[in-house]
Amino acid sequence: MSNPLKKKLFYQAITYILPIVVLSIVLTSVILSLSTNRFFQKTVRADYKNIIQTTAGGISLYYKDARTNLESIAQLIGSLKLDPWQKEIALTAFLQDNPQFSAIDLISAQGDRVAQVLPDSPFQNEAHKDPIDQAVSGRIAVSKVTVDKDELPHMDFFVPVFRLGHVDEILRARLSLKFIWDILEGIRIGEKGQVFVMDGSGRIIAHKEIHKVLQPCQGATPEALNAIREKAGPMECDAEHSSYNLGIYISDLDWVVGVTQPRSEVYGYLYQNIYWAALISLIIAVCSVLLAWKGTRRLLAPINALHGEVLNISRGDLDHIVPIDREDEIADLSRAFNEMTGSLKKYLDQEVETACTLAHHKSLAILGTVASEVSHEVRNSLLGVQMMLNGLKREPLSPSGQEVVKIIEKEMEQNSSLVKGFLKIARKPDLKLARGPLDGLIREVLDRIRPEAGSRGIAVTLNWDPAIPHIRMDAALINNAFANLVKNSVEAMNGSGSLAITGKIAQEEILVSVSDTGSGMDSETLERIFEPFFSTKGDQGIGLGLAIVKSNIEAHGWTIECASSPGKGAEFIIRVPLD
Repeated sequence: MSNPLKKKLFYQAITYILPIVVLSIVLTSVILSLSTNRFFQKTVRADYKNIIQTTAGGISLYYKDARTNLESIAQLIGSLKLDPWQKEIALTAFLQDNPQFSAIDLISAQGDRVAQVLPDSPFQNEAHKDPIDQAVSGRIAVSKVTVDKDELPHMDFFVPVFRLGHVDEILRARLSLKFIWDILEGIRIGEKGQVFVMDGSGRIIAHKEIHKVLQPCQGATPEALNAIREKAGPMECDAEHSSYNLGIYISDLDWVVGVTQPRSEVYGYLYQNIYWAALISLIIAVCSVLLAWKGTRRLLAPINALHGEVLNISRGDLDHIVPIDREDEIADLSRAFNEMTGSLKKYLDQEVETACTLAHHKSLAILGTVASEVSHEVRNSLLGVQMMLNGLKREPLSPSGQEVVKIIEKEMEQNSSLVKGFLKIARKPDLKLARGPLDGLIREVLDRIRPEAGSRGIAVTLNWDPAIPHIRMDAALINNAFANLVKNSVEAMNGSGSLAITGKIAQEEILVSVSDTGSGMDSETLERIFEPFFSTKGDQGIGLGLAIVKSNIEAHGWTIECASSPGKGAEFIIRVPLD
């Protein structure tokens, strides 16, 4: 391959490969970044929702436990007849068991104090007129969130105490919201993220930053709070949308649990990942370019080597095989080229074989014409000799004359067999096809040969696959073919030996093997065994047996071949197409 051609091929490959590689890397990076952004947003929203749902659940549970405990003590006081001192003892014990309450007392329906605990946290009746009125009417009331002298937020419960079906007293307790602060203190959302609680008016009642408690949330508009009441969703608390916010509604308290975090912090991790992804993509693109450059150079090396091998084959060396020492497209191309060379060689061999077959058939056609004329004349001569011999046999003859007559009859029989065989090899057989078992026909042949084989110490075996179906054939011709093959195999063994016939299905054909342990044949003899009048038996054979076998086999569209080597016996293989 010339240098200009190599360079042209090299630069064409680089021009084609590099844009595809770089474009694929860029597209992959963009798609992954967009997918990551969407997934990140969904993940952040889901995480925030889990946080505020968990917080809201904890607050609701805290409220319900406090209310249940107050209802229990109210039922206990209403069901027992206790004097004021006993009631204070009961309230003191309750306050000891429920530290979330900072103060508790018992007032009459008219607002007079009946019993009290921890008077250092006094209740203001005037500030709680509405809750007291609700409790007198038989309903549990809760005041708004306020702060005590220590700036700690709390809320007051007003629980009616029923006696004989009417409200006799009101249990008043102060619930500290410090527990809610403890919940918020345990939540970490980055460095600047915050979880807070608002009441129904948008006032913050719980926050990590104490100075924001009881302060209005700037972005908690009535519309946003109503939307959260209807369904948990986004709650924008920053007019400039610089923070990411989400809120959920607690219906029992008319509170909202919200979470907020600056968007710069939320997306900081994502932006950092995108930055690293872009940097890594750039590095990969550069490395891909370098690898593509190097890979293209390596690609040209086997192509150049393959080009040299192709030149060798183009000079007519069809036996040359391209070596394959790799597993890639070049290897596939080399295999395909080897297959093409093999197919070409096989095609040429078939053409040569076809030419030889045509020449053989042409010779047989000429031989058939000559055989017809010669056999006609020979038969007429033999008929005349037979008539004179029959007349001579009716005459009285001496023993020597009778011996001569027998010799003449034997010679005439041999000449007649020669003429019949001559006609069989020269004429195309007239097939009379019928479907039948091939193994049954072979068994008949073996039954006829077993007595002679047994007398000579030859073991005869038949190994037949029962899955082989019946086939269409001319039973007489195939019987004659196998009879000749078996006879030749027995005669090829001097003394004891073995004769084996095997039948099996291989892919789309039936393989029938006739093998013996005779003396075998050399390569020159093996090439001529199917030629008419070629014999290795000297004067004892006329050389038509295997020629007739080949003629009968090929007349059916089958094929026959022989494999043999001196001293290792011979094997005849007949291939019968299944179709």
